This record gives sequence, C-alpha cells and structure tokens, in this order.
Amino acid sequence: MADEEIAGYLIRRELENGDDEFWNPTEKWVSDPGDSELYEDEDEANAVADLLSENDSLAITVEEVYFDDGEEEDEATDGE
Repeated sequence: MADEEIAGYLIRRELENGDDEFWNPTEKWVSDPGDSELYEDEDEANAVADLLSENDSLAITVEEVYFDDGEEEDEATDGE
C-alpha cells in the first residue's frame, strides 16, 4: 500500500454498535462514504475532525482514501 497514491481524506465516526458514519458538511453524518466530503488536504480534514470531536463523545478519525488502480483481485479463480 505504500506505493498507492492518496486521493484524499474522509472524516469517519465509529458508532457504539460498530457501524461507521462519514462527515458531509451539508447533510452532517451519512452512512455512505461516497456521500461524504473528500478533503484534499490532510491538515484541513484533521482541523474539521478536531472541531467535530469537541461536541461528540464518539471516536472521530481521518481516514486516507486511495485512488483505485483498476485492478481487482479475483480470489475465486486463484490456483485454477
């Protein structure tokens, strides 16, 4: 993974039941990461996450998002 290029950063909140939510400034917390805000700058994402954490008891983290290289691993056909 060290060679993969970072596409941006998502802000993630882990709920008490183990599910994740992602930050979208317009809609607030959303369950689909595709509907969340993708921050280009890690420092900006961390600053927003810090502000959100001030009023939230749940764990809020910044997650790296990598560009899709277009290669999918097909484990079902390995070794055949």
